[in-house]
Amino acid sequence: MLANSTIDMDTGAVTGDPTVYSSNFQSFQTIASQVPNLLLNLLNIFIVVKGGLAGRITVGLSIVAVCVITTMAFIYVETHTWLTGFFILTIATIIILNGANGVYQNSIFGLAGELPFKYTNAVIIGNNLCGTFVTLLSMSTKAVTRNILDRAFAYFLIALITLVFCFISFLILKKQRFYQFYSTRAERQRAKNEESADNKGKMATYVATFKEAFPMLLNVFLVFFVTLSVFPGVMMYVKDEKKGGTYDFPLPKNYFMDVTTFLQFNVFAFIGSIVAGRKQWPAPNKLWIPVYLRLLYIPFFAFCNYLPETRTWPVLFESTWLFVIVAASMSFGSGYFSGLAMMYTSKTVDPSRAQVAGMMAGFSLISGIVSGLIFTMVIKMFVTA
Repeated sequence: MLANSTIDMDTGAVTGDPTVYSSNFQSFQTIASQVPNLLLNLLNIFIVVKGGLAGRITVGLSIVAVCVITTMAFIYVETHTWLTGFFILTIATIIILNGANGVYQNSIFGLAGELPFKYTNAVIIGNNLCGTFVTLLSMSTKAVTRNILDRAFAYFLIALITLVFCFISFLILKKQRFYQFYSTRAERQRAKNEESADNKGKMATYVATFKEAFPMLLNVFLVFFVTLSVFPGVMMYVKDEKKGGTYDFPLPKNYFMDVTTFLQFNVFAFIGSIVAGRKQWPAPNKLWIPVYLRLLYIPFFAFCNYLPETRTWPVLFESTWLFVIVAASMSFGSGYFSGLAMMYTSKTVDPSRAQVAGMMAGFSLISGIVSGLIFTMVIKMFVTA
């Protein structure tokens, strides 16, 4: 809804020619969402705020909720008479929302870093489960209504309800003896280390943590870099029909992208992250091998039937079924190896620095996502050059 300024308010149908705002909205949205997320992830590692991570998580959730409510308030408002103002408001909301989400997500990984290492993987599982839920919701609303305004309202309403449950569950978590035990233990370890540490000593702690965790932080970065280089920006434009050909895949054409790209990725990534919680292989010192091999997915998907109408390079992998099978393996590996890398990161440092290592892993994750999204544009330019 926010990406197109020419929507009929009665039917919710897209009408007229795209405006300059709608034509370039995706690019503006990517910059406005990822840059604040990345910067605040980084700042959140170094800025010490009284009250620890719990306060940051609460404030982050609250700001995200306010942004969602603000967005919902404008869904059914006619904005064609003040497009520039509405565009600025939309971008500002995206910046604030993703900045708050960056602090929230980074703090969650820091908090999980204090708990037994499998709990870090639980955060990854939750992310992948959320992706599956959103995809199923999108497919369901597409089947029920074609009114994009009603669909947008339903999305944001469900998002708001989910945020409320997140807030309540976090309040319950803080009262659990299990959480209090590990949180108190980690706090005592940090206090003991900080008693004799000045500002230089604190910086030395960050440097030492980074050096010890760097190989695993690089693994985290590369897993998400490869994943976001091809998903969704490349995979969603892989077609069954060849240039000038006809569609011949068993799925209905209007659900091809939903199923083969979004649903498949989220389901297999979810399964992969669950398996990572039960079976950890390879060992930390060997994890780099499969992580580096995943780089081969990038040329594979680039030489599938990606952008068949505009590509200048030949298609080397024409089979749609081959695309589906390899996409499933990429998705499973994304969930599995990201879970392993995130869990291993906190184990590579002293327990007193596990929180910092977890937050650094969160920053590596976001860095990989942002770099992958940017590299998607490089792939497109290469294929169509």
